[in-house]
Amino acid sequence: MSGKNKKEGKANPVSPESLPGSDAEMEQVVPNQNQEAADSKASETQSESLPDPSPEELLALANDRYLRARADFENYRKRMAREFTEVRENTRQQTVSEFLGIYDFILLAIEHAETAVDMDAIRQGLRMIFTEFERTFENLDVKLIETVGKDFDPNLHEAISQEASADIPEGKIIRQWKPGFTLGNRLLRPASVVVSSGQPVPEPAQDETAPE
Repeated sequence: MSGKNKKEGKANPVSPESLPGSDAEMEQVVPNQNQEAADSKASETQSESLPDPSPEELLALANDRYLRARADFENYRKRMAREFTEVRENTRQQTVSEFLGIYDFILLAIEHAETAVDMDAIRQGLRMIFTEFERTFENLDVKLIETVGKDFDPNLHEAISQEASADIPEGKIIRQWKPGFTLGNRLLRPASVVVSSGQPVPEPAQDETAPE
């Protein structure tokens, strides 16, 4: 073989670092694997070292949670009771305050009626009281239920009797005995009314011929 062939067939030297799986790479992989194994073993050892809670401990824990929940609920119940009482008292105070002006008007009317001889002045005082009532009702959203001439509504009216009427159709209200009121969307008191039963039934004609 010629010298040229020997030169071409000569292999280049390969360093250990360039080979896959070399000692350099193995030095990085092995410590990582050892660290993971150590961590896993430590975790298993720690888990094995913790004893399972005894039934007494579980019972004590459940009882503690129950007492805490009961205390929280009791505090909530007391708070709601206080808030309800406060709202009720505020509502009562507001309602009574609305009627204090009417009370003052009635006192003045009584004092004036005891010394006055003018009935017109007394009637005027009563009208003022009634006007004050209407103003107070309006502030409280209390409305008078309409009656005369309206259709009878069992949700708003209470029929105390029925009367025949030649002028008012059946089912219409003829007159009112006692007024009714609503508070917002609620019924305070139904109106007592008389309802038309329709046209009066004609009486049968009497036979004027006397029997022989």
